[in-house]
Amino acid sequence: MIRAPAVAAPIGWDDPDTARYYARFNRRHGRYRSANRVLVEHATLGSGMRVLDVGAGVGGTAAATLGRLGRAGSVVCCEPAAAMRALGERMLHDRRVRWTGTWPGDVTGAVRPFDRILCGAAIWQLAPLDATFRRMHALLRPGGCLCFNVPAAYLGEPDEPGGGGDPLLLSLPAALATECPEVGREPASPVTGEDVIPDAAVVDELLASAGFRSGRWRFRARLRQSAYRDWLKIPPTTDRLLLGLTADERARRIDRAFRRVDPTSWRWEGWVGWTAWKPA
Repeated sequence: MIRAPAVAAPIGWDDPDTARYYARFNRRHGRYRSANRVLVEHATLGSGMRVLDVGAGVGGTAAATLGRLGRAGSVVCCEPAAAMRALGERMLHDRRVRWTGTWPGDVTGAVRPFDRILCGAAIWQLAPLDATFRRMHALLRPGGCLCFNVPAAYLGEPDEPGGGGDPLLLSLPAALATECPEVGREPASPVTGEDVIPDAAVVDELLASAGFRSGRWRFRARLRQSAYRDWLKIPPTTDRLLLGLTADERARRIDRAFRRVDPTSWRWEGWVGWTAWKPA
């Protein structure tokens, strides 16, 4: 009997290599720091508030809140990926921060309501969103709010061209595909959230159905070719394109492909955010 060749499993988010490359990206580039700064501004945080950070990653969103919470405030970082959570616990040292791998209340059954729930660049990983929004609504105190953000491209909204010879940053994935002709892959671009999150109008409807009064906000920032290169080195972003390669081998191939593109190019990256209030 002829056996089909084994297909390597995606690296995914719960992997030490993912946590390592994600943290390295954040040290070198401000993409998520900028997104977190705007997110925190729209969450109207105040001194002494109790905050839940869902999909906390390695703690970037939580770190952005601490200057606004005062000494009496607190943040519960909920991150189900053990590798990301472990690195976050090592990186973010503050007595006001506590880490967990499960939703509050899943173990004890009882939880004190939160003043704010934040989700920085991760809400599409919490599908189905209708159930997630209902759960978040239940965890908020009356008058509290949920605040989250999403790259606009994940909602099916195209980014605007920027500058340089590759103003939409299309050449690097193409160069990477030719750099790795022997790698098994789906005919897809690097992984985004666009296949698991609805458009903005549907998100509005889901929030309303869960009992929120919500408003949208937007911002945009430059995504440079070098930042895009290093973002692609975070393994889940290329689990479709480079399936079967280790994280370090992916990074080497990406660096080789980068030599064939215009390093000065950049594009605008739009973000959409929601501030959703639970009625008092």
